[in-house]
Amino acid sequence: MERFGFIAKSEKSLARLDALRNALLSKPYMFALLLLACVITVTGTEYYGILVFVLIVIFNLIVSDELISTTLPFLLASAIMIKCFDSFDTYIKLAPVAPFVVLTIIAHFILYPKPVKVGSTIWSLLAVTVAVTLGGIGSISAKEYFSLTSLYYIVGLGAAMALVYIIAYSYLESSDKVVIHRTFSYIMFIVCLFSCLMVIMHYAINIKDVIASRSILEPQWRNNVSTFIILTMPFVFYLSLKNYFYIIPAFITMPCLALTSSRGGLLFGAVEFMLCCIYIIYADKKNRIKTLLILTVCGFAVIIYAGDIITFISKTISRFDSDMINKDPRTGFIRRAVEDFRACPVFGRGIGYMGNRDIYPSRKFAANWYHSAPFQVIGSFGSLGILAFGYQFIRRNIIFWSKITYFSLAVFISYIGMFLMSLVNPGEFCPVPYELMIVVMFALIERHCPQNREKILFGKKYAQKPDEEVEAQ
Repeated sequence: MERFGFIAKSEKSLARLDALRNALLSKPYMFALLLLACVITVTGTEYYGILVFVLIVIFNLIVSDELISTTLPFLLASAIMIKCFDSFDTYIKLAPVAPFVVLTIIAHFILYPKPVKVGSTIWSLLAVTVAVTLGGIGSISAKEYFSLTSLYYIVGLGAAMALVYIIAYSYLESSDKVVIHRTFSYIMFIVCLFSCLMVIMHYAINIKDVIASRSILEPQWRNNVSTFIILTMPFVFYLSLKNYFYIIPAFITMPCLALTSSRGGLLFGAVEFMLCCIYIIYADKKNRIKTLLILTVCGFAVIIYAGDIITFISKTISRFDSDMINKDPRTGFIRRAVEDFRACPVFGRGIGYMGNRDIYPSRKFAANWYHSAPFQVIGSFGSLGILAFGYQFIRRNIIFWSKITYFSLAVFISYIGMFLMSLVNPGEFCPVPYELMIVVMFALIERHCPQNREKILFGKKYAQKPDEEVEAQ
């Protein structure tokens, strides 16, 4: 606070600043941001809405000494943006705001410095940085490699993620104002709730079409909103350990995933939802019988209305047909990835390669997706990519299995969901916000979750109680 001399001299001003900072981390403030995001979505004012949330991020960076206060407006802006398909030309108009964001980020670190710390995960991120940077060397032209799109993904998937990890590891920590894993989980809950509300509001706005067709809607943004729900769902279950009320929104997630009409969301979301149910039954002994009763009632309801449900989501189910899968561009991408790996086995084709557009033309400022993480690795980054991303996967598993708590279990279930979703979509290869949030989550585990008390895999209970987790911070 000594950096704000004019404030430090006034106890009243200091008290007001502290009150404002506390408000930026409060649940009512976060809920107000949720309502604002809902209004923006309903009114279709996404462009101006994103600008508003960018300004909120800038304000929080200047005023708050807790970096976590910027996470929710950032994620809500990202969620709002997914509704604007192929909108590069629209949002590039916000570019003049970028220098102000960069300057305020730098100002935040100058005004509120903290010791820079890193954990062992940094080495896997540096390995990925090397693989991503060298991807395509010798197989694509300098023009392709240094294109704006290529550089965005090279930096975004590589060096930027290493920097995000360092910042998250150093700056996201508990204090007298915040217990970091609880605050982070509540932020993820708000984002999950907003993602579900986006789906529900879309149906409410188009209710006449739904009634007329008696069929599911197919929004263009279905895969992205499903990814958001999958990313955030486990944290809603985690919060129910402290307050069982959260089980209500937790159980809404699966119906909303089904309503998105995303095949990946339906299939992998169901897997993740099942894992979340097992997690909450295991972790919450106090409400175990109640949870089992709710699941039983929901299960019987699904069985009774199975015919109506299947009819309503028949469009989604029909796309699981083998003929539809064979015609899907993803099948062509898989074949092309294998061909590209054989042609460039060491460094791959590179993220700047655009040779797949004959199968399906990617949108402006979008990478040359293979729409599957394993094939993205072998096609874009070759053998070097296999080693680097494989090392990162192993490193993340080592971090989790050595620091198992109820919070880290929620993170790992989220990671499993994202990993599965990335088998059929870009997923983790989107630097913002998906890969960024995964890097942040594992940084939180590595920095704040305690080591296992008993280093065994099965046979004994080693996940700590929520109260012990709080004390461990």
